[in-house]
Amino acid sequence: MIDIRKIEQRSEIILRPNCSADWPENRRIIQTISLFLGVLGVCFAANGAWLVLPFIGFELSMLWLVLSATFRKLQVQHTVCIDPQNLSIDLGHRNCEHHWQWPKNTSNVLVTVLPHPWDPLQISISHCGECVIVGDFLNKDDSRELLRALRKCGLAIRHYCGLSTLEV
Repeated sequence: MIDIRKIEQRSEIILRPNCSADWPENRRIIQTISLFLGVLGVCFAANGAWLVLPFIGFELSMLWLVLSATFRKLQVQHTVCIDPQNLSIDLGHRNCEHHWQWPKNTSNVLVTVLPHPWDPLQISISHCGECVIVGDFLNKDDSRELLRALRKCGLAIRHYCGLSTLEV
């Protein structure tokens, strides 16, 4: 998901992965499955098959672990801020974990087209040999939208590709 904000002469591009459900929705899914498995477990236990109860508990705890780990992984955010003189990149999950700030006129956008037609563009921003990959979680259409936004902000685009051509 791409959110582009223009504030006077400054552009801010916020990149986030597509999330199908937020944490309250994930909790409702876990609660619904817990209720169903709880009723099923009570029926089995009432018929003497109490050994199924530890497996139901294990299954629910694994479901909770997988959903919470996936949700935490999807909370990543990349922010690219561009003003007439500077370019800054912030990467992190809940807060800024990595920060770069470079002059805009000496920064480049490097684009690599991957060989499979469904693969998104690999977009990185470089300055004096230092390179930061942005939006590596984006899909093909979103990566093309990011490239258009960076081009519109005035960054120089460098295209690196083996066999295919770049169509934006």
